[in-house]
Amino acid sequence: MNKATLLYLLDKFKQGLCTAEEQQLLYRWLDQLEQEAPEQALLTAEEKQQVKNSMLQHILSATAPARRRLPLPLRWVQVAAAITILAGITYLLRLQLTPKQSAWLTQQNNSTAVQRLLLPDSSLVMLGAHTTLQYTRNGRTIKLLQGKAFFDVRTNPQQPFTVESNGIHTTVLGTSFSVAAYKQLYACRVTVITGKVQVHNYGILTPAQRITIPAAERTALRDSVALPDALAWTSGTIMLRNASLQELLYMLQEQYGVTSHTQLNTQQGNYTLRLQAAMPLEQVLTIIEKISYKPKIRFRMQQHQLTVY
Repeated sequence: MNKATLLYLLDKFKQGLCTAEEQQLLYRWLDQLEQEAPEQALLTAEEKQQVKNSMLQHILSATAPARRRLPLPLRWVQVAAAITILAGITYLLRLQLTPKQSAWLTQQNNSTAVQRLLLPDSSLVMLGAHTTLQYTRNGRTIKLLQGKAFFDVRTNPQQPFTVESNGIHTTVLGTSFSVAAYKQLYACRVTVITGKVQVHNYGILTPAQRITIPAAERTALRDSVALPDALAWTSGTIMLRNASLQELLYMLQEQYGVTSHTQLNTQQGNYTLRLQAAMPLEQVLTIIEKISYKPKIRFRMQQHQLTVY
């Protein structure tokens, strides 16, 4: 469409004299402008229509008759200025409509079953019951917010793999290990399956070594654990071996999300259990009551609070 025809159609449109065919010509012209602006490809059809309407309104406003008729070249400059306004409108609209992307992706496991997650770098994560973590888009930095997770890390010497939980950073290049974080129990527990990991400010761990860092300002506990026991939960098995009452209550909170209260000595007890993680809590408590001794224990559940006596 040449300039003279365009101006003629715009004048007719403003006066409400355009035929349906002439209006279609105007809109085809507007569509052609869109095709020349690649950044508008992100807009939906409805959003494009809104831009068209805004643009046409500005063009008509710019071509409103003055006290004396303007020379044709100046009127064309006004049309060009209106097109410039359209470009600004489109840019601002695109900024408003484009969703903001967070630097962190979140994964939640709200069930009692183990959940698998393949990170963008091909590292494998297995999330325990009631676990929430965040990871960056390259998959090499993790925030364990709550729960426990097993990591089988893809080796990348140029890009270390880091897990942060309650301010404690664990860094590896390529290995497999688990991290648990339960604020009411401990700030962080790291167990190494293969390779080596660096727990910042606490030293290096090797296979079968574990460190438990309390939430309070107490000394961290380093010990060893049988690897089959450490990995049992990843295959859906609850495993305790010669555990104290405190460790037993830890397991119940980790697996079922229940808090407990007791006046018994939690350092006592000697519990060995091997149960399916899918087993209902009530059934697990019944089994524990039957096998418990020194001390013999009973459970009472009231409003999600487990009382042990």
